[in-house]
Amino acid sequence: MRQLIGFEIKKMLRKPLVWAALLGLVSFVAIMEYSWVVPGYASIQMVENGQKVTLEGFDAIPVDKEICAFYQGPITDEKVRTIVETYDIPDSLWEAGGIDPDREYHYVHNLLYNTLSANGFVNPDGSYSGKTVEEAFGDIAPELILGYSTGWECTLNALLYSFLLWGCIVTVIISPVFSEEYTIHMDALILTGIYGRKKCTLAKIISAFLITMAGSALLLGICTLLHLTVHGTAGWNCSVQLGELGYYDRIPYSMNWLQAYGLACIAWFGGMLVLTSIVLVVSALGKSAFSALVIAFVIYILPMFLPWNLLPESVALWGYLLPVNQMQLLRLFEFDLLTIGSITFPPVYLAVPVTVIALAAGILWSKKSFSQHQVV
Repeated sequence: MRQLIGFEIKKMLRKPLVWAALLGLVSFVAIMEYSWVVPGYASIQMVENGQKVTLEGFDAIPVDKEICAFYQGPITDEKVRTIVETYDIPDSLWEAGGIDPDREYHYVHNLLYNTLSANGFVNPDGSYSGKTVEEAFGDIAPELILGYSTGWECTLNALLYSFLLWGCIVTVIISPVFSEEYTIHMDALILTGIYGRKKCTLAKIISAFLITMAGSALLLGICTLLHLTVHGTAGWNCSVQLGELGYYDRIPYSMNWLQAYGLACIAWFGGMLVLTSIVLVVSALGKSAFSALVIAFVIYILPMFLPWNLLPESVALWGYLLPVNQMQLLRLFEFDLLTIGSITFPPVYLAVPVTVIALAAGILWSKKSFSQHQVV
């Protein structure tokens, strides 16, 4: 069995198209990491000796960490006011740089100031708007923790787009696993062999899941290692609603960055397993390698463009549990907590039973379809 699995893996990875796709993925991940994380778009403008100073990249990160460490903890109205007033840059310095001071909030200051600006605590001229924390975040306001979050937020976003592309490449790699045998008329030889209907079929399925999981683990491991190397673990316990980019500010329940990272892993790995199951079934049912690739790709991509937000929440939630939507995280995170009996949990946890059901169905269906394929 081990030899059969190794043979199937080599068979799927030997094609020039696959290596071109993998090279594209590596290039894309490198660009995403450089743009978002290493060192990303880290930038600070501050006043030093009466002059406006700009720090960027690796120079900005330790300064942002230092500022955030000083204010880290529960976010309060007084803390918000102090941060905005402390890091407000004088109008004269903006005018000296040819910038309208009444548009100050459009420009970078530091992570905390930018975070507060994104959440409506800053007026266009850079002054404190008077908005309270409770007005901004409602009932979860007392639970929110302010702190350094750039590394976590940017790594999540880099991984999000990387997993979306990895899903496309998995479709390219796996779709021929069964269908290619029909195209080159090898199905007759395989299915009439002594191990064809059982061991060979099972080896194809196992090799497909091994490629998917190994690639996903490698992608997650490399990006996480880069994040920890550049940004460290700082801010793991800070609230996702207080991220500098404001992508997660509408999540209706308390969540820190480490929890978000864990839930993201459930969504990404679950989505990849479900996608692999779907592609295996399509490959086993397809008439040719090309048709299987096209059908599998459409099934993967199409749900991204459907108007799920127009449907009732109870229906839309299941739509966002489809692989391509699940990997995007944000809309899935924005659903409120679900309650079953006395247990309350984030909707992302639904990915676990969905994955288990899809795995069982995908393995059994694809195995049966190929094993019972009519040999001509």
